[in-house]
Amino acid sequence: MPTSRYDPHTSWYDEFASTEPFARLREHAVGLLGPGPGRCLDLGCGTGLALALLDEAGWTATGVDASVAQLALARQRAPRIELLQADAHSLPFDDESFDAVITILTHTDFDDAARVLREAARVLENGGVLVYAGVHPCFGSPFAEPLDDGTTLLHPGYRRVGWETVSRDPDNPGIRSRVGVNHIPLSRLIAGVLDVGLRLTAFDEPGERDPPLFLSLRAEKR
Repeated sequence: MPTSRYDPHTSWYDEFASTEPFARLREHAVGLLGPGPGRCLDLGCGTGLALALLDEAGWTATGVDASVAQLALARQRAPRIELLQADAHSLPFDDESFDAVITILTHTDFDDAARVLREAARVLENGGVLVYAGVHPCFGSPFAEPLDDGTTLLHPGYRRVGWETVSRDPDNPGIRSRVGVNHIPLSRLIAGVLDVGLRLTAFDEPGERDPPLFLSLRAEKR
């Protein structure tokens, strides 16, 4: 596999993703999934920050990510859990291999989120559950600018699909300028779930920020 965009930024990203809002999002996502037992795929597991939560919830987790460097850190964090380097667009698992799939803070990293959702549905058992939690396409998009007074300014461009790589603050590089953000509107994200035959059973905008920074959803394979 080619080198992941995240490989040179692993330490920075691990620190960034360990901050309280993201930690709470992971807790929310695992709570939305519910308790095991069963096999659960952590799709785009990164540095393994959700793996201990899945283990504590009674799941037998397998983590996959494209980044060798992030997986190395995940192995230090969760040495007993199976971790594999894999492309989310073409997973190395048989059909119906997992009872659950969870994927957190990932949809903006994929070249084709709809294709990844098809793969997630393929590897799910009938009756299995998919949970996604990530940045809100409406209010956490590259076109949403948080202001110092707590309000959010929405710039034109929300309907534009594609990679955004230019930061508004070049002196303080973040996720967009380091690895890029592939923006899709909310409708495309939800359609990607429904189009692969999953039944949406829960949708939320977790956290206290107004407007919300995050969204989450739970869907079942029919």
